[in-house]
Amino acid sequence: MSILLVDSELATKLDQADGSMQLYTRDGRLLGYFSPAKPKTIRFEPPISNEELRRRATETGRPLADILRDLEKKG
Repeated sequence: MSILLVDSELATKLDQADGSMQLYTRDGRLLGYFSPAKPKTIRFEPPISNEELRRRATETGRPLADILRDLEKKG
């Protein structure tokens, strides 16, 4: 892999990338692709509370055999 040193202005722009991007010249010619070494982390918050997650983790369901039997009756 080759190495290209960029000036501080381009480095600042590339450092703001939140994922892969295409690099073009002003006249529209594709130069290549850039993928940041450390993509920004996207934080995901579940749409339900921790209490609800705990409740669901302790909830018991139906045995798989019962579910399959019901599905066979419908089919």
